[in-house]
Amino acid sequence: MRLKTLLLGGGLLFSTMAWAQNGNDKVIKGKIEMKTLMQDQSTDWFYKGVNSYQPNDNMLNYIKSNRSNYNLVVVMGTWDETSRKVVPELYKVMITAGSPEDQVLLFGADQKLQTDAPTDYKVKKLPTVIVFRDGNEVGRIVGTPKESIEGDLSRILLSSSKKEKE
Repeated sequence: MRLKTLLLGGGLLFSTMAWAQNGNDKVIKGKIEMKTLMQDQSTDWFYKGVNSYQPNDNMLNYIKSNRSNYNLVVVMGTWDETSRKVVPELYKVMITAGSPEDQVLLFGADQKLQTDAPTDYKVKKLPTVIVFRDGNEVGRIVGTPKESIEGDLSRILLSSSKKEKE
């Protein structure tokens, strides 16, 4: 009886370890280029997410007309389900809005939220999208967007524009 329990327990432990090691849970830490996410087989979720997402045209047009006024820093976990949903949506919005690739600086974080980024962005939850205007932070999208990635981004840009005019 003990041998069966030991074998069953060992089998479960081995299968759990094998599942945790599968290619889709690869942790990429530090600066990440979009081409890495597009080409790495362990990040096929990125390519699929970008291609399947359909952003709201009105919000997209607002982002498009204001794209030269801001930059983004994104901290994500390649292992994190919310990051796997939100980051491809963000890139679809940025690509469709005609934003240059260097307008988005992307960092991968491990499970302890360590990124090896040159700046501490004080990230407490993944993904975190930080919006900068003229080098100053004007807003953040933390975790799942309230409305949509383009809706929340448009709201931050609009709020920033209003403050600048005051």
